[in-house]
Formats: sequence, C-alpha cells, structure tokens
Amino acid sequence: MRLSIEVTAEEHQRLKAVAAIQGKSIKDYVLERVLPQALTSAEASALVKLEALLEPRIAAAARSAKSNVTVRQLFESVHRKAR
Repeated sequence: MRLSIEVTAEEHQRLKAVAAIQGKSIKDYVLERVLPQALTSAEASALVKLEALLEPRIAAAARSAKSNVTVRQLFESVHRKAR
C-alpha cells in the first residue's frame, strides 16, 4: 500500500536530514516514529477498544450492510461513551 502526505520543502529536507543522521531511509524513520514497536499500556488499551469498535462495522461493510450514521455522529457517540 502507499500512503501520501503533503509536506513543505523545509519539512521534507528536515525529515531527510534526521533520517540520514540515523542511517535510515525517510520511510523507515517515519514508520519507526509513527508505529513504535512497544506501545504504552494506554495506547495498547486504546487500540484494543478501537479494534472492538471497528470489527462489527468492518464485518457489516463486508456484508454490504449500510449505515445511515455519519462520521461525525460516530465520533460523537464514541466520545460520549469514553467519558
């Protein structure tokens, strides 16, 4: 898969320089920073909750079931439940 993000020329040069200093490609450097191997317990807990929330929705989507809930309504619902 490919992921594209827009960065300024200055941000690109900074990423390139920091990655080079560490002997890494930009890809490896960014992935290491964004997806560290060891999650904190809070991050791991949040990931488990997110997976539990998304699993039935993904299954429903695979069955072509449609929802009338907007993304905003979904986020607000999850935010309310988290309180």
